[in-house]
Amino acid sequence: MFLTLASSDLFNQIAPWLGGLVVVAVIGGLIMVAARRNATNKQADTHSTGFTLADLRRLKENGAMDQSQYERAKASLMKSPEMAGHLSAISKTQSTMKAQRKKPFQSPPPPAK
Repeated sequence: MFLTLASSDLFNQIAPWLGGLVVVAVIGGLIMVAARRNATNKQADTHSTGFTLADLRRLKENGAMDQSQYERAKASLMKSPEMAGHLSAISKTQSTMKAQRKKPFQSPPPPAK
């Protein structure tokens, strides 16, 4: 009986501290999740897609830029690393398609007699 009473008193002394520790851990986790969301949203907001060729064409059609400005902006856009990767993927696809088209025509085997 002495052991049960002593362990019960010990639990009563530790339980509030243990509960407080759990609450602090949960609040800390929520703060970390909110901070991570905030950081990822800021990273996504700072990355700009910039101009596309369609944007440049629209500016030229609306008279916001002349032909020489359009050609310079287009050349600059084509030199960008993002466009270079996109264009290389397109050229790979096109060269694969050309190679497939260049295969000689094979006539069907003659019918068996």
